[in-house]
Amino acid sequence: MTARPETICLIHSHLGPALTGLGCRVVSLDPPEGLADLPRLLAGLAEPVDCVVHQEHLGRRLVLTGLDKAPCPTVFWSLDTHLNAFWQRHYATGFCAVATSQPHLLADLAPPGTRPAAWIPWHGQDRPFVPHADRAQALAFVGRLSPQRHRRRWFCDHLARFGLSHRQDAFGPALGAAYDTARIVPNECIAGEVNLRLFEAASSGCLVVSPRAPREVEELFAPDREAFYYDDVLELDERLRFALAHPDLTERLGRAAWAAVAARHLPEHRAAALLGLLRRAGPPPRDSQARAGTALAVYHLNRAGQLATPRAAIWGLVAEAPGTPAIVAARLQLALADANRELAAALCALCLTRPELSGDARSACACALAALRLCDAATAARAYVGFLAASGRRDAPRLRAPRDYLLFFAKALEAVGEVAAPGMPFDPAVHLPETAVQCLIAAQALHPHDVDIERRLEALLRRQPGTEAERVGLLSDLTLRRPDDWSLALELGLANLRGCRLEAGVEEVRLAGATAARLGQGERFVRRLALADPSGRIARAALGGEDGAVR
Repeated sequence: MTARPETICLIHSHLGPALTGLGCRVVSLDPPEGLADLPRLLAGLAEPVDCVVHQEHLGRRLVLTGLDKAPCPTVFWSLDTHLNAFWQRHYATGFCAVATSQPHLLADLAPPGTRPAAWIPWHGQDRPFVPHADRAQALAFVGRLSPQRHRRRWFCDHLARFGLSHRQDAFGPALGAAYDTARIVPNECIAGEVNLRLFEAASSGCLVVSPRAPREVEELFAPDREAFYYDDVLELDERLRFALAHPDLTERLGRAAWAAVAARHLPEHRAAALLGLLRRAGPPPRDSQARAGTALAVYHLNRAGQLATPRAAIWGLVAEAPGTPAIVAARLQLALADANRELAAALCALCLTRPELSGDARSACACALAALRLCDAATAARAYVGFLAASGRRDAPRLRAPRDYLLFFAKALEAVGEVAAPGMPFDPAVHLPETAVQCLIAAQALHPHDVDIERRLEALLRRQPGTEAERVGLLSDLTLRRPDDWSLALELGLANLRGCRLEAGVEEVRLAGATAARLGQGERFVRRLALADPSGRIARAALGGEDGAVR
């Protein structure tokens, strides 16, 4: 739609007052968790609307159905894409346009040429500025700890030496009040995301010291003028020591961040960005791909245990969707979960007879691994051979055991971009793998401490932000089994440093350097360390030399 929308229907959005202030009429809907038919919701309104904006609600999962029958353009605004892309990338296909708070994941929701998309980050609030001299806390951090968040635990434990005040129970006005009492807020991210804490702390005029990831975060708050950024615990400590030693500069940067929020990062700025995106939105997609996207979104949310949808409703959506490789793989997963061996066998047979399924890594993997679950080695072998034939390969080895299939399809899925699904709880005893990382986790469950599996898994996780704890575990095991491989010890040290384990990280880098020197590979070690840390900060801390040479 090229014209400015007059009436906007907001679903689970808090931007109503901001859009009203920009001259729009707003109708706000607050459906319960679950599935909601969009045409039916709109039919219940007093008057037609010009467009619909569905904003992700972090505490209430909602999937709109009937998007292909919507009477007006629709937009989806994803807020936690870094933990929900595994289902939102499918859900987004039913919308006319999409927005995300995560710039580095924009292409996941809207591959180039598919639909208009925009980076619309979180925002802050208009708060009074409290002079730093009136603030009781030097450092504060508000964030939940859980058994799954090892890195955050390490982060908080490490910052205790700086007198960090940590709270888990501050929300709404209490959260702003907590930051109003602090001068500096060290930030931590779950998976390399732009998070809300950055804006919350800046709204209170704190100096935020935040991870330098994704790189676009520096476009929100200017480095060294409105915020400090860090790559590892050594740089974090350096930034904090500097800020604590220069209170006047700390206040000046905090005030600059506070002013940046007022100038660029308030609800009205995000509302204006949404209006700009709405003007670029085309008509609702009427093809079957929109229905397939909705079905896959519901399936993945249910598989993750995040949406308690009746099984019949899931089967209804998946059955009505076109039989794409992703849909057929989902049907296989559902059939196995329902212990419907007859249906699972029939779906495997379908995969073997349709070239578009046998040659696709997703459906071929599902077919082969489902067949192994059914103790049907012959069908698993046929799925493997069919996939090889479609890819034109003639030199592939014979697969004999589940481990072989899992390692093979890990490579095949990685090749088509199905690498990982952050936020998706995976249980190899329950689920069939759908990504390369899941294949390797399943293989590791069958063969604990297998060096080849662990090395492959660690190499994949190295590219996934926020996996430092998992990598530390894998690399710790690998270095025990390969004590002379200094490259593994170096990676372990770097992972520890990125995970806020200062002493362990420095010690592992030192040991790696000593091992390399003993093996006559000291120069290679120095070059590798320089590539990982051009600043030389790690070399100085671990090895005591400006050039990184082992002393």
